[in-house]
Amino acid sequence: MSPQHQQLAAPPEVVDDDPPITSVMTPRIVAITPDCPLNTGLNLMVSRNVRHLPVVEGSRCLGVVLETDIVRAVAIGEPQLLGPLVRAIPTVSVDERRSAAARAVLAGDVDAVLVTDGGRLVGIVTTTDLARSLAAGTRAEPGDY
Repeated sequence: MSPQHQQLAAPPEVVDDDPPITSVMTPRIVAITPDCPLNTGLNLMVSRNVRHLPVVEGSRCLGVVLETDIVRAVAIGEPQLLGPLVRAIPTVSVDERRSAAARAVLAGDVDAVLVTDGGRLVGIVTTTDLARSLAAGTRAEPGDY
């Protein structure tokens, strides 16, 4: 095997610098359905102090609606429901580490990733959560999303 293809085991102190996703994620999920009116979505975001609303239909998560998208749609008057504003969002498993969330954010089109456990939505990690985690060291208090 060439030196370029060899993977070296990380020393334990490096692994500790990449905490489990569960220590970074916000487990308090505020979700909404795609048939929800824009104003209801915006009011929910304001009252719950969140910037991302996962959109669910039954037990399936369709994606996320961003605060900026709702504000823009309200300003121009279209569309009236949240469904057309849903964006695909990367997901990571609850068994992953912070670095997996950071890679997923970089690969996605939004500043957050959803955390799933066996396909069930259990949390969200935003770039703010990642920054707080990095600034705090190995453990961070989950912030508002």
